[in-house]
Amino acid sequence: MKKKLLTTLLLYACTYILSCSSETYFTIGTDWIDTHMKLVYIDSCKAKVSTVRIDSTPTYNQGTILVGKYEDVNTVTGEKLTGTIKTTSYIEISNPAASTDLGNNTVFDSLVIQMKFNGFYMGDTVNNNMHLFVHQLSERIKLDVVVGTEVYYNTTKFAYDPVPLAEATFPIRPSDSASNKTIDGGIIVEPLRIKLPDYLGKEMFEKIASKADEFDSNEKFLDYFKGLVFVAGDDVEAIAGFKADTSFKINLHYHIQEEFKTEKVITFSINTTNQFNNITADRSGTKLLPDSFTDNEIESYKTGNQAFISAGDGLYAKIEFPSLQDILLLSTYGIVEQAILEIRPVYGTYQKYTPIPPSLSISATNISGEAESTLTDTQGQSQSGSLQVDPQFWDNTIYSFDVTSFIQNQMSAPADQKMFLTLKFSDSEMQNSTKRLVIGDSDHSIQAGNITYYNRIKLIIYYNMYNDV
Repeated sequence: MKKKLLTTLLLYACTYILSCSSETYFTIGTDWIDTHMKLVYIDSCKAKVSTVRIDSTPTYNQGTILVGKYEDVNTVTGEKLTGTIKTTSYIEISNPAASTDLGNNTVFDSLVIQMKFNGFYMGDTVNNNMHLFVHQLSERIKLDVVVGTEVYYNTTKFAYDPVPLAEATFPIRPSDSASNKTIDGGIIVEPLRIKLPDYLGKEMFEKIASKADEFDSNEKFLDYFKGLVFVAGDDVEAIAGFKADTSFKINLHYHIQEEFKTEKVITFSINTTNQFNNITADRSGTKLLPDSFTDNEIESYKTGNQAFISAGDGLYAKIEFPSLQDILLLSTYGIVEQAILEIRPVYGTYQKYTPIPPSLSISATNISGEAESTLTDTQGQSQSGSLQVDPQFWDNTIYSFDVTSFIQNQMSAPADQKMFLTLKFSDSEMQNSTKRLVIGDSDHSIQAGNITYYNRIKLIIYYNMYNDV
């Protein structure tokens, strides 16, 4: 009976919640039962926040070619954040010509790479061009076998000829993958074309024409032409993404010289399974130097009261609430009615050229570091943070998560069953992008001129406590 009355009256109680010190008292049924109930709003539960480093991240078979270099800094303070991120892409090409019969009177024209932007970018793409080198692999891409699974990681690399096959400089035009228009809705973005040297094209053309052993099977072809590597020049200041799918082609153009010229093409397609991105981070000058980590973790008070989430090179945020059970001391009985976790990005760490990620993934993780469950909303859907962006008042840009069930469980969990929260991007984003986010901990502040910004993590708890009197 008590629980039924409390549930009914809770709806009225919530309307009186005003601040962290708000308290609403109800004397219920004094003629027949003595119960004193109080609903409180608590936002002073301090979070312990850390940055966790992942040894390596699988980056293969993601349909994405990432190329470029980006120096990650806070645009307000000039502080180096995650360091200098550099991406290099390895590509394996499949043999197309096992049954190709070129016949007579055929003439080689050109060998051209064709690929499309996929919409991803990081850095100033307006004032900086992409300076791209195309190298030929000198060793075959060999699969790493880990626990029976074939994987390529962001740390994987293979040898390639230091002398590039081709070099190209072009504007970066990120486009919407559906419309092929620029992200701002502007011009149609045509596929990028990079011409490979004629000597290589002629050599391939002649081998195909003569039905050479190198084109007899895919294995023999890969022993002959092991693949390509895309490397950004040292002058590049942005990272761009391209599609690693059927739109990526190497076209061998030739024509049949008869009474009328007939143009033909042989297409080499990409082997998506063996395509991956090498992603490295130079942490020099940052607070994330490798020696600063203890067991791959560094607490936020050592990194400027902020934590880092970074895809590709593998950083995520870990959140704990050490004093959570102190709330139980407030009353004889009590229950968490609702708990909301607010995450605030640090001022100066996101801008036009480093857009704020629209979503985050949150999971409950056990003390062994194994994710046990993704937190869901009331409809059972995985939460993405419900991002609200305020371009005027930076303190009000917030990711919000309903963590009610997690907090309820942790209030009564024994020490050996305690869990913590992890914040990262989705698995696909962690593997096929270089997105990153910097969040403030419970003590974070940043000074910009005469204004102090408090981009602090906050746990808001609506706690219903009551005592028999």
